[in-house]
Amino acid sequence: MSSIYLDYETGSQRHEKLPQDVCRLIMQGRQAKGLSQKDLASKICEKPQIIGDYEAGRGIPNNQVLAKIERVIGIKLRGKERGLPLQGKGQRKKD
Repeated sequence: MSSIYLDYETGSQRHEKLPQDVCRLIMQGRQAKGLSQKDLASKICEKPQIIGDYEAGRGIPNNQVLAKIERVIGIKLRGKERGLPLQGKGQRKKD
């Protein structure tokens, strides 16, 4: 998911950024669980700055980090079902 784009006019590189709705979902999910950025970071074995960067939209998307955050806050952050509750293991979608 991490992509680097080259701006041909300026010759500079820029990384893909997290969409604003994902940033908001991370913050809302964390707050709903009563966690600080530091608490969430320690639960997913990352630095608190990573959480701050993700919530501020400065983070470079990483599927492994997003998956860990999803499991802790219980909200899908990737794909078409973004924003929906995360389904636990063994649970199936009801048709």
